[in-house]
Amino acid sequence: MLSYTDSNNPKEVDPMGISRKKVYEEIADLIMKDIRDGVLNPGDKLPSITGMAEHYQVSSASIREALNTLSVMDVIEVKHGQGSYIKARMPLGFEHEFEIITRKDIENLLDLRKIIEVGCVELACSQAEEADLKKMQDALDKMRTAVMNNELGEQADYEFHMAIAESTGNQMLIDLLGNVSEKMIETMKETRRIWLYEEKKSIQKIFDEHQAIHEAVEKRNVKEATGAMLSHLEEVASVLLTRHDG
Repeated sequence: MLSYTDSNNPKEVDPMGISRKKVYEEIADLIMKDIRDGVLNPGDKLPSITGMAEHYQVSSASIREALNTLSVMDVIEVKHGQGSYIKARMPLGFEHEFEIITRKDIENLLDLRKIIEVGCVELACSQAEEADLKKMQDALDKMRTAVMNNELGEQADYEFHMAIAESTGNQMLIDLLGNVSEKMIETMKETRRIWLYEEKKSIQKIFDEHQAIHEAVEKRNVKEATGAMLSHLEEVASVLLTRHDG
């Protein structure tokens, strides 16, 4: 149970007055723990908001925020008029056995992306035409909208990276990225879930990193573009591998 909740402060406060996680984050953590422990299973319906508020001894507003967070993270599905259900397929990072994609898969994918995409962005600085730059900008615009709407925006992320590859005019590079598209999108989605959930970070930072890459390509600045791409991919690796213990 939560120890003490100050109605004027959205964070949980312990008897020593130390501010910790927000109440809705605590609730979301508890629900995810029940999923990992098998107390809740894919397809299960969650209790009503009122019932959960009574169970956890928190406000209904905190329960709604927790459910909204889990919905954005693709852990639950809210069916209007029916209630909230655990998703049939858990997202990467919340799988019981991590059968969909292993830690080694992630390491291999990120190594591949570093090798290919740093080279792609270097070529893009000299090869990208106006139509290519517009494709990158269109993907950025979709990402910006996702940030504003508190959505993950992983598809726009993938489109941005593919636009860079396509701008090189090298079909082999394009095909290489295309061949790992499913795992790329899944890891992009997971990176966003983690960043959305971590209190100190925000998916806004992911958008900023992509914008920096685009601006460097527009300026035809190879050093800046390759540095921005490498920095972005290393950040993604850090986020995913720190959280993935499978």
